[in-house]
Amino acid sequence: MPTVHSFDLGDYVSVFQMHPSKGLLLEGRAAIVDKVDDVDEQYVVRFENEQDETYERFVDREGQEDPTRYIREFNKKIGYAA
Repeated sequence: MPTVHSFDLGDYVSVFQMHPSKGLLLEGRAAIVDKVDDVDEQYVVRFENEQDETYERFVDREGQEDPTRYIREFNKKIGYAA
């Protein structure tokens, strides 16, 4: 089965992070700088405010259109109220 990557190099995406006591949060906006082979939706990203560092992150394609609504609905589903 081929690896799924929805984003291209240079695309800017919202990166989410799961926090144990706060639920899903927006980690920040980042540019895709590389794709991780053999792992679906896994990328190397560079956050807007950290131009000298890169990080490997899973990028959830479902939350890209409206990150605020996505976080609210996701947290509601898992029982975190904001």
